[in-house]
Amino acid sequence: MTKPRFTVDITGALSALEAHSILTAMSDKGCSHEQIGLRLPLGIYNVSISRVADKLIRLCRRIETYFNAPNTVHPQGDTREVLLEIIDYIELSLYAAAEHVDDVKSICTGFFKHTSVRDKDQAYRTLEKAVKQHKHFVASAANAIKHQQSRIRLATIEFKDDGHVGALHGYFIEGVANGVVGPSSTFHRSKKLFSLTSLVWEIVLFLLLVSRDLATFLRSVSVHREGPVKVSSDQFAKAVVAAARLPIYDFGEAHPFSRATIELNAPEPSLHLLESSLYGSIRYGWSISSAPTFGQLVSQYEGDGKTKQFELFHPESVSFQHWT
Repeated sequence: MTKPRFTVDITGALSALEAHSILTAMSDKGCSHEQIGLRLPLGIYNVSISRVADKLIRLCRRIETYFNAPNTVHPQGDTREVLLEIIDYIELSLYAAAEHVDDVKSICTGFFKHTSVRDKDQAYRTLEKAVKQHKHFVASAANAIKHQQSRIRLATIEFKDDGHVGALHGYFIEGVANGVVGPSSTFHRSKKLFSLTSLVWEIVLFLLLVSRDLATFLRSVSVHREGPVKVSSDQFAKAVVAAARLPIYDFGEAHPFSRATIELNAPEPSLHLLESSLYGSIRYGWSISSAPTFGQLVSQYEGDGKTKQFELFHPESVSFQHWT
């Protein structure tokens, strides 16, 4: 099966979100959104995308700061404060992504007289099925954090590669088994650790995939359109740029780039936006010829005043992803 392909203009001049231009061109005539207490479709979409993108940008900026910190194996002081902010923004990003599903549902609802009619519509049912697959991870993670006290924890492993000495950061969703706190068996059946930077791309890809499926649905809606339009998406483009400034790697889990191709349209005057000087980022890629070595992994567990047993683990593998 051919992987889906998306092109993102890093200047934001042309939106990479396929539903965006359709919603912009769509007439408000025939929409019942306002009558049922909703924003108009484009308004719902703009607010939703902006919310997710804002959280991703804030998360990426803190991750970039953390990669530049001198000691993240045993973080202290300001470095520990950044670690805690990363955890907060991971959770906020997951919540916003999960809420995006409800926002897409609201966009669709206003095109039907009753939800019973909506639920029988073939185009809507196709969209709902596709979104259910796309949202599985973000919705499950957000639900576990919110309702099951499943906290996000970071873990750091040191590495040496081609003269570079640094650290790679991962995260796991915490669970409890027989009184031992460790990676949740629900999310970490085979891989105990996920790449911190792959999470950002997971949410970026989620937005792109849902937008493509929403676009397909919107084309089936009998609402007057003004014709093709060009629409910008500055906030989403900034989120993609913030992600591309980070190293890309995985700890053996399926990286989002294995499921889709994301190309960046980066005009020469805008290339500086991608420059973070971080080894492994798009502008400063991993060495192809060297063989990296790794040290021990340190997990940032938090005590609860009662639990005394915490699972120690090590990633089964580490893979450096290369931009092509």
